[in-house]
Amino acid sequence: MIESILARFAQGEDLTKEDLCTLLRVPVGSRDYYNLLAEANGYSRKAFEGKGLLFGQIGLDIQPCRINCKFCSLAADFLKGCTPFIRDLDDTVQLAKQLADSGVRDVFLMTTAEFSQERYLDYGRAVRAVLPDDVRLVANVGDFDEAYALRLRDAGFTGVYHICRLGEGVDTGASVETRVRTLDAVKAAGLELYYCVEPIGPEHTDEQLADEMLRPRQYPVGVMAVMKRTAVPGTPLAPRGEISAARLAQICAAATLAMRPKRAMCVHEPDELCLMAGANQLYAECGANPRDTEAETSKGRGFSVEDARAMLRKAEWS
Repeated sequence: MIESILARFAQGEDLTKEDLCTLLRVPVGSRDYYNLLAEANGYSRKAFEGKGLLFGQIGLDIQPCRINCKFCSLAADFLKGCTPFIRDLDDTVQLAKQLADSGVRDVFLMTTAEFSQERYLDYGRAVRAVLPDDVRLVANVGDFDEAYALRLRDAGFTGVYHICRLGEGVDTGASVETRVRTLDAVKAAGLELYYCVEPIGPEHTDEQLADEMLRPRQYPVGVMAVMKRTAVPGTPLAPRGEISAARLAQICAAATLAMRPKRAMCVHEPDELCLMAGANQLYAECGANPRDTEAETSKGRGFSVEDARAMLRKAEWS
């Protein structure tokens, strides 16, 4: 059923939306399902020379976020009456240095949309000053324009994690148009874009998934990712549940073939099956986390560097 699609991929052809929908419709557990995972795994093992990558993310603040995503533990509706918390600059710098010293190759600073843009640049400059030259610094913040993208670059950021989320404008308070303007600003400023198909829930169609697998082709994306939606207790979308690990691996494999990422393919949260379906990169997390109700995610859902490294090794990524 999918032999011709995989053959065209192996010959270097770009897959179409129709191709991707066909791959996503394959029944879990079928021969075609395992052939899809094998193709993606083979691509990544060769493209990434068998090497796994560790990235680290520091969540800087817990504030009621006006974007009010229906799956997020930091949404304004979820955090009514909370006392805002912003991680101290010196503490952030120390954490970033620890992450780099432990082998993390890219350090992400994540905030809600409420975090001051000016203050964020101060954090970026301070963190950049303690990171080795070969460790990338990545922004994960709210929407912004090209002028701010250039300021991020001047502050020492090398890239930006930004996406058009599944259900944007329906399950979130942001519009597709606003997200795309930010993506365009990242590209115009010469920053690397980190893209992800997320947050994937059981209700999302194959067509929706394929569209977000194809969107980043027009941007400078070296790292692609997929992420399932976590059913955070108390959030509006929690009753919809979560997709299975087997389904996430299928989506991971299809996204790998769609984008042919050059530097890394990520799965989030860390998942062993996806490490045999194209993924070679995992995150360690500390601080605030939109998928966790713990104020310090390293004591909750967040993986440590040691946890992530161990999982990569179990899947035989060096």
